[in-house]
Amino acid sequence: MSHLRRPLTAVLVLGALLLGACNKNPLQVTLSRCPAVAVVANTGSLTQFTGEGRDIKDIALTAHMTHLRNDCDQTDEVNSLISFDVVATRGPAAARNSFTLPYYVIVLQDNHRIISKKVFEATVDFEPGADRAGVREVVRQYLPDVNRARRYDYEVLIGFHLTPEDAAYNALRVVPQTVPEAS
Repeated sequence: MSHLRRPLTAVLVLGALLLGACNKNPLQVTLSRCPAVAVVANTGSLTQFTGEGRDIKDIALTAHMTHLRNDCDQTDEVNSLISFDVVATRGPAAARNSFTLPYYVIVLQDNHRIISKKVFEATVDFEPGADRAGVREVVRQYLPDVNRARRYDYEVLIGFHLTPEDAAYNALRVVPQTVPEAS
């Protein structure tokens, strides 16, 4: 049994030396009071139709939210600049060059309590003859007291402000999958 203890002791001593050589704890957690940000499932895309049809030829516009980012400063207060892009593609039924797309921003406290909800509008303007366009949206979230932010967890949720028909279309839509070619 003593010859089994020697390798085990050597491994433990070597591990302790390696950990001692590190001047930084790899398990150190940095607490941030900046709110988490996310796009709510099934609300990050929007398809607008012309008329009553729901066929591909009836699509006026398809838009997506992308590049969600939170630039946050947390000194005496918590100040977040939340930005994202709205990227749109004109459909075959598009009869105009400008589209106004409503979106919402919700602030949640402790994963369940809605502190605020505001609806904003993003206007996407297509250049003549262009099939794609985009706009960058920036929303400021502000908590005046960092001590209040320490007591609660905050989240900022965004998404397109969908009609019931838009939500049903997003929920039922089948996204085509790319099938890899056989080699």
